[in-house]
Amino acid sequence: MFISLFGVLSILLIHPFHSFTSAVPFTSRQEDVNSTLQDANSTSTSSVAGGFGGTNGAKRVAIIGAGASGSAAAFFLNRAARAVEKKLGVKEGSKLGEIVVFEKEGYVGGRSTVIYPHDDHSLRAQELGGSIFVGSNINMMKGAEHFNLTLITPDSIEPGIAIWDGQKFLVRNESSSWLTSPEGIARYGLDSIVNADAAVTEIVQNFLKLYDPAFLSSRGPTESIEEHAESAGLGVAYTAKTGENWALDDLGVSEAWMGEFWEAATRANYATDMPQIHALGAGVSLAASGASSIQGGNWQIFKGMLDESKATVKLNTQASFLLISLPVSEIIPVGKSGSPQFLVQTKKAFNDIKPFDAVLFAAPWHSSPISKKLEAKFESPIPAQQYVRLHVTYLTTTKSRPQASLFGLNETDYVPRSIMTSALTSRKNGTTPSNFESIAWHAETPAGEYPVKVFSLARLTDQFINDLIGETPSWLVRKEWDAYPLLSPIGSYAPVEPIKGLHYLAAQEAWVSTMDTQTVSGREAVARLVNEWWGLGQGDCASGDDWDWTCSA
Repeated sequence: MFISLFGVLSILLIHPFHSFTSAVPFTSRQEDVNSTLQDANSTSTSSVAGGFGGTNGAKRVAIIGAGASGSAAAFFLNRAARAVEKKLGVKEGSKLGEIVVFEKEGYVGGRSTVIYPHDDHSLRAQELGGSIFVGSNINMMKGAEHFNLTLITPDSIEPGIAIWDGQKFLVRNESSSWLTSPEGIARYGLDSIVNADAAVTEIVQNFLKLYDPAFLSSRGPTESIEEHAESAGLGVAYTAKTGENWALDDLGVSEAWMGEFWEAATRANYATDMPQIHALGAGVSLAASGASSIQGGNWQIFKGMLDESKATVKLNTQASFLLISLPVSEIIPVGKSGSPQFLVQTKKAFNDIKPFDAVLFAAPWHSSPISKKLEAKFESPIPAQQYVRLHVTYLTTTKSRPQASLFGLNETDYVPRSIMTSALTSRKNGTTPSNFESIAWHAETPAGEYPVKVFSLARLTDQFINDLIGETPSWLVRKEWDAYPLLSPIGSYAPVEPIKGLHYLAAQEAWVSTMDTQTVSGREAVARLVNEWWGLGQGDCASGDDWDWTCSA
């Protein structure tokens, strides 16, 4: 069956997003800014020309954010430019000059970042954010191969299934085959399992269109998320309804299947219940076949993309006298009508800034520390996107399993090492729901300890942690952040280009949010840009110049 129980239980977090902190006030003198603006306007060199190759002069592009979408945008943009230069027989760098990536944090990868128990880098890296990707995540799988990275299977899985409702285990079985056993079928109904399997398979097949060169070549670049989603058959038919309504009314699954097993997956993936998440997010939560991660951290794919793009990466921009984060604070449009250019201002002194021919904004607009003055020039506003505020608790313990007493069990009872949760009982009976979304025990370290990761919507108390492991943890890290967008039912999205030349990569977040779809978001922004500049399309396999990474198997 397509739905892999092993895979579903392994998805304990797809990819949280970093929260942004407030910035330090800008201190440069206004006359310096005015002078720079005047210089930029007077030295603008871009001009539009017809035919393949498009524009004269080497373009300069800024990318705000070095997460999955920003890194992928730099990677695909460099590949596209090199393909154009090769076709035209011109020198490398003639069409695309510098790509500059601005990243607020001190590392690349954004929501994909790792920590090490006790800060010991000899131990296995633990994903604090984006934990796994699956076989149908084509760009992530290609990235692993392209950058010669080692795929590993999640170390947080044991055979079996466990679903906790805050009061009792709804399901607690040691066998991974329980789901299709007579007991599992009796509980959920064979039709529920088969119908869900067929529906999720259809979603995956539609997603695979987004990597198909023939489909992309025929479709061309899209000018909105609505067009992008509908073209792949993943639009309002899925996003305008809740996962609960889709499962019960359209697919005819049982309430138990929807509210227990399926909701356990949506809570583990997006910390969202089936009545709140849209149907596409619900379907993605079950599409977990072939779960993998990168040894040493998934962030290495995005670092590889940036390295190959030869972008200038400005991490954690700092003033020389203050060891504090100084992120991008302003994007200022300059240049003439029809040939937009932008200055990107950080909190550093406003010196030696050259204009950019395009800016790719790869971060949530409203939660970024950038000034919102540019909004006054937007042709369409960027609506506020709500994010799930998630608490990630990592700890180490000598105990190989959770304590039975926390779950009202006897010490001799089987206690699972991976626990998912459901809120169905609390919705129906008004009982107290679980105070965590998921718990996962990871593989034992050489020191005889077990890393444990817990997701919750509120801070876990020290007492709960002690009750969970029966001792004081030897190492404890708490991380609170805006992990992923709240995937509520939706029919319209933020504009992908709110002002000419500014491409908003996070517009796709409310549609679906995974590491791989973010690489697609970066690629789609590049497709619009290079089609406009150079007349370059997608899916060009005949010439061997598949800048969009679609032609290779």
